[in-house]
Amino acid sequence: MAKNEKKDWSQEVSGQIAVCKTDKTLLELWDSLKPASELFPAHIHASGERTEAGERSLIRLNMLDYSSGTGENTISVYANISPEEARYIYSALFCHLLDFGFSQDKIFGEPDENGYSIVTKLQIVRYDVDQKGNKRNYPWYVEIQNGAGIAVRNVNGGRYCKKDSYICQRKVKMFLSDKDMFVLFCRADSYIRAFELEYAFRKNRIGNFANLYHLLSKEIQKVVDLVQFYGEGDKLRKVS
Repeated sequence: MAKNEKKDWSQEVSGQIAVCKTDKTLLELWDSLKPASELFPAHIHASGERTEAGERSLIRLNMLDYSSGTGENTISVYANISPEEARYIYSALFCHLLDFGFSQDKIFGEPDENGYSIVTKLQIVRYDVDQKGNKRNYPWYVEIQNGAGIAVRNVNGGRYCKKDSYICQRKVKMFLSDKDMFVLFCRADSYIRAFELEYAFRKNRIGNFANLYHLLSKEIQKVVDLVQFYGEGDKLRKVS
């Protein structure tokens, strides 16, 4: 693409599932779902198997803080959750839980020259009332931090961030109403269901199509044989 060529974003295909905006911040849910390997069709979602090249099916949360301006002044952060975690959050909204908490810390990627890996921190909580006991108009609080830390392996082969090594590089927070949060995760739940229906029955559809193709091939061959048979009969009659 030429350096000065402007991209027409209105024509770009978006993976955005849902978005909530205020005058200062933005929270969006993004499609990062991936189907399971053909060796594990019942998994539906990719779960990091070797045959899946280590990929995982995820919902990405992107947050922007443009209170200090747009472009280079915008603070951008992200975190990934599993489809099941997205539904767990949706269940709290669906059941109208007054108090709810979900937190997640991840460290991943190859260490840099100083031994630091990528760290994402996600916090989603709901408090029905404030410290004075008043009902909150925006009871949901979402915060994402992106930073770096030193990865340490545990006895099970997993990794965690070494104590006191975490460095926060960017942070965005946002308060949301019950309705805004419900819309976000209701749409995520619907999208995940559609994805699962698509890939859960993919093998059956392929099998049904193969059977249909085989049946049609046999019927077409019958027609071809009949045409050839009557054609040979016409030739014999003309010769005689």
